[in-house]
Amino acid sequence: MKFAVIALAATASALVAPASLRRPATALAVATAEVPVKSFDGADAGTATLSLKTTKGEKDMYVVHRKYVNERRNARQGTASTKTRAEVRGGGRKPFKQKGTGRARQGSTRTPLKPGGGVVFGPKPKDWANKKINRKEAELAIGIAIQNKAARATVVDSLAGKFVGAPKTKSVTSMLSGLGLDADEKTVLVYDTEDDVLEKSAANLPNCELRLQDEITVSDMLWANQVLFTKPAFDWVNERYGA
Repeated sequence: MKFAVIALAATASALVAPASLRRPATALAVATAEVPVKSFDGADAGTATLSLKTTKGEKDMYVVHRKYVNERRNARQGTASTKTRAEVRGGGRKPFKQKGTGRARQGSTRTPLKPGGGVVFGPKPKDWANKKINRKEAELAIGIAIQNKAARATVVDSLAGKFVGAPKTKSVTSMLSGLGLDADEKTVLVYDTEDDVLEKSAANLPNCELRLQDEITVSDMLWANQVLFTKPAFDWVNERYGA
């Protein structure tokens, strides 16, 4: 009887997930960091505090990985398609008689063994966007990804009305250089309102991605080496993903 009680207690303890495997949403924390604020001409304008929800301990990558996989699956078009031997055109007539030729028997020229034939087990259109993630978990992952880039983040007071006239790539590179950023580094610019001139000016920069404040993804933050926020977008991020 004594051994049965011990075995039952051991089984019950095994059913309880250890702390390292529990969902990070049950162990929330808040991380803070000071981010430099600059005016459009590059002058220092103080600092701003980035304070977003994270997780306690070393559980951040669990939720970030889930959100990253979700984004990559949703980005897949799933339009790759091949034809089977039943769908390939032609091949209706037997290419040569069954016996007497000395060759292997063939019933169609559209067999997968022949050039121009069907494809065996080839891809068909598929919807990859079927890995769901909870809204709160998704927001937590984005907040963690942004907070992890705090050391490489910069805030510019405003870009409203700064880009006028014809779009020019040089205007964006000059702005980045004036703010102390490298235009050749992977940069994500998070802004608050759509600006057609700004978007067209940055279109030819392979290492500069523009994101509206409500379109930030974990993939963007993992890709970027430096992040530039407009002040309104920075405040919006703090309010949306903060405590």
